[in-house]
Amino acid sequence: MVDVNLFIKTIRESFQSSTAVYTCGCCYQFYEILKIVFPEAEPYYDGNHVWTKIDGKFYDIKGECKFEPPHIRLIKELNDVERKTLNRFKLLDEDRPERNRILMERTIESAKKKNFGNN
Repeated sequence: MVDVNLFIKTIRESFQSSTAVYTCGCCYQFYEILKIVFPEAEPYYDGNHVWTKIDGKFYDIKGECKFEPPHIRLIKELNDVERKTLNRFKLLDEDRPERNRILMERTIESAKKKNFGNN
């Protein structure tokens, strides 16, 4: 059996911004990763953050939570509002072309303003 805390520590140390990524918008996706390795994992939501319950203990990217998070409820199935909330910072693959187009337009506009300002 894989040690939960060791597995989480390995993910956390795998890239520098992992704690920020998995506490600022991708906490549900972190649950999904844990679910692959720990099939008994269950997602709990406190209105702000998703916690993963494994063998009666709660975890997130920081490791085991030393207390039971307040006001949590089991997520049985995500509704549309929750899905949008939990994915608010996640750039979905189907959004990438549109996001790239917007970034390119902004870059061109910015370059034009700088060039016009120098004349």
